[in-house]
Amino acid sequence: MSLRYQPKVGEIVECDFGQFPNPPIEPRANGRIPNEMRKRRLSAVLNGRLPNGCVLVVPLSSSHNSDAVERGYHVLLDASLVPVTHAYDPRDRWAIAECVTHVSRDRLYPLRDRNGPLKVQLPRHIVADIQRAVLRSCSGLSLLAREPAPEAAPQLA
Repeated sequence: MSLRYQPKVGEIVECDFGQFPNPPIEPRANGRIPNEMRKRRLSAVLNGRLPNGCVLVVPLSSSHNSDAVERGYHVLLDASLVPVTHAYDPRDRWAIAECVTHVSRDRLYPLRDRNGPLKVQLPRHIVADIQRAVLRSCSGLSLLAREPAPEAAPQLA
């Protein structure tokens, strides 16, 4: 069953991004196109309070692109941050910040083990790293640069 609550920032959930249509839909723009995100995968929540029951998420992957790591778009998550379940083994994962996306909460599912749902929360410093990587991916990192202090107003005589 999909989430029935507003997930918190930094919560790890499963997101069902769907599959490519088979046979392909024509025109191609009316459906998923390779290399768009697909399948059910772990995702980190960046905002669970968007309008209309939507959530902003960053997908997690166990593989990465070295160029994207160098450019600061992929953030390493140590294996200890994601619990081992029947579906997920212990391994490092990467937050793929350039794939940040807006999805319906109906696509999100709690992480589960054999005993039921798990609440998994990333540490605040990791969430901040992911947020900076998202800003970097949309050329917005300069918005975080400190602005120079305003000069003193000239005194009128």
